[in-house]
Amino acid sequence: MLNRLIMLLIFACLLTGFGSAVALCDGPDDAVKKELKALAGTWKAVSLETDGKPAPDDIVKKVVMTRDESGKTVIRRGEMVVVEAVVKKIDPSRKPKTIDSEQTVGEHKGKTIQGIYEIDGDTLRVCVALPGKERPTVFSAKAGSGNSLAVYKREKN
Repeated sequence: MLNRLIMLLIFACLLTGFGSAVALCDGPDDAVKKELKALAGTWKAVSLETDGKPAPDDIVKKVVMTRDESGKTVIRRGEMVVVEAVVKKIDPSRKPKTIDSEQTVGEHKGKTIQGIYEIDGDTLRVCVALPGKERPTVFSAKAGSGNSLAVYKREKN
């Protein structure tokens, strides 16, 4: 049960790590490029919650998402690569911003997951639903929702 919870939480974080599928993203090129640039770098998890259950602090401390300028995104828990994904569609013009991503490595490999995200300075929040479920409309992972909510802080170089 804990491993499944951790995988869902980590994947929630990954959705904002735009993969190399930039050509498939919807929206004006400049807006998409701006989002990709804003999301580039290394992000360290601050909190992770799924369906009302927070991940243990010792797990959260180990979760890091990296994204390079080419768009490659990797989520690690310690040294272990847990998830990789590519974005199928983003819309930075919506409120909240939306993202659809297909996991290429991990528990939900080959499935599309819908989410919302926001960047506020060096803080990144993302909320996703399980595959086949409707996109969240608010940043919440209350018990019974099935949603995952993650908060990241950008690591300074």
